[in-house]
Amino acid sequence: MALFEWRDEFATGVAVIDEDHQLLISLINQLHDAVEAEQHYDVVASVLTVLTEYTHTHFAREELLLKKTDYPHLDRHIEQHRKLKQQVVDIYQRYMSDSATTIAMETLVFLKEWLTKHILGTDLGYKSYVDGVSLTHEEEMSVRGQSQLEMSDKDPLLSLA
Repeated sequence: MALFEWRDEFATGVAVIDEDHQLLISLINQLHDAVEAEQHYDVVASVLTVLTEYTHTHFAREELLLKKTDYPHLDRHIEQHRKLKQQVVDIYQRYMSDSATTIAMETLVFLKEWLTKHILGTDLGYKSYVDGVSLTHEEEMSVRGQSQLEMSDKDPLLSLA
């Protein structure tokens, strides 16, 4: 059973950002189901892998949109992204050294807080600035290219810090 369902009031008005946020909800639901079924080991590894790429592409995309619209709280938003990236690195590193159930639960709590505090709190605060704005094909390609460069490092998670 899904822990969270996408609702229209979560929408920022930017399709690609909303799709990213829907992916995060899907990750939360996958991890929740796996913890409930006590089959969390492979799911946590998968969620952390997807989350690593997500933090690169989604945050770069979102920050570019916010720059494009002269969002007045951009610096604070970028700092929040930096902290979230570091939390992903920390959880991943601990998971690689000890894949205990507590890390699965901690990851689930972290993702739920990310959804409720950052996305439903902070991100919806920029809605009026980005509603209806989109990235050009070139901008989207630059985000993807930048993310691929970051992900091609020897240990992609360390490049999040």
